[in-house]
Amino acid sequence: MKDYVNWAILAPGRIAQSMAAAMQAVASRHPVRLYAVASRDGAKAQRFAGAWHFQKAYGSYEELFSDPDVDAVYIANPHAFHYGSATQALESGKHVLCEKPAGCSMQQLDGMLDAAKRNGRFFMEAMWTAFNPCIAVIRNAIADGVIGTVLHIDSRFCNRNFFDPQDRNFSPELAGGALLDLGIYCLYFSMMIADFSPIESLSSSARMRNGVDAWNSVNISFANTITASFQSAMDIPSTGNTHDAVIYGTEGFIIVPNFFMAQQATIHSYKDIRGNKNKVSGKIKKAFSVNGYEYELIHATDCILAGKTESDIHGFAKTQALCAAMDKLRGDWGLRYPWEQEE
Repeated sequence: MKDYVNWAILAPGRIAQSMAAAMQAVASRHPVRLYAVASRDGAKAQRFAGAWHFQKAYGSYEELFSDPDVDAVYIANPHAFHYGSATQALESGKHVLCEKPAGCSMQQLDGMLDAAKRNGRFFMEAMWTAFNPCIAVIRNAIADGVIGTVLHIDSRFCNRNFFDPQDRNFSPELAGGALLDLGIYCLYFSMMIADFSPIESLSSSARMRNGVDAWNSVNISFANTITASFQSAMDIPSTGNTHDAVIYGTEGFIIVPNFFMAQQATIHSYKDIRGNKNKVSGKIKKAFSVNGYEYELIHATDCILAGKTESDIHGFAKTQALCAAMDKLRGDWGLRYPWEQEE
């Protein structure tokens, strides 16, 4: 039995570069091996493999899946293609770490999980937020009562992209829209801070463009009485700090800059009963050891070597709860992807 994992990357694009950098950085001290890369463009695969020192480069995904020395595959193509790539990898006997969102719908996600279970393979959605060490420190601080009882979580993830109906961000055929690409981080962050309490209600609105949500606003009520609100957008920025989150409590609040890749936070305590005045009562700093991708990579590797088929940090139930909430929101907006309308 091997004491290391031969990792492969499927679709060497921008996100794959970040994962390759994490793989290369941790390989000397963790049982991670940079083994293979596959692209529909063989020359691209060769360039990527050479740049990051992978042993093999394939000009098709099928060649990657048929290589018996590939242990695990990091799925890095656009999320519209995750279902096909992940299920084919699992059916080929490979373990899978699949970029978020793993499935564009519950139907797709259920198919992935079924393939993982039938083949006894490890499967995990690559939700790096779940493994962020700074967020872990923030959650511990909240548990210690630094802001009293959590009441509300607010976040924004808005990017201004040039409108192009052929671009994946605005394409229904490619599962475009703000929710699955950006809002998913707001939603999952809220779920984490609310200790994954069941969602009791969701209310939302969206501005549609070319058949997808260019902008959305969501309100959530959790069973433990915590509420959350967020906005995500493809075509407009937020005023002020566009990627920040604020966690409000009875005794103060925590500001988390760039919450989806948090490396610091500021704790504020109220100085008067109205909360009009506050003071900085603490600061949290927890920088990435590499770029943030290393934590999910190391965790997945450890799970695979331990013979696990599911993460104990971001397992199937959390992935399903996240996907179900996004399905509910899309249903409220009447946003169905072309392949869903055909079913």
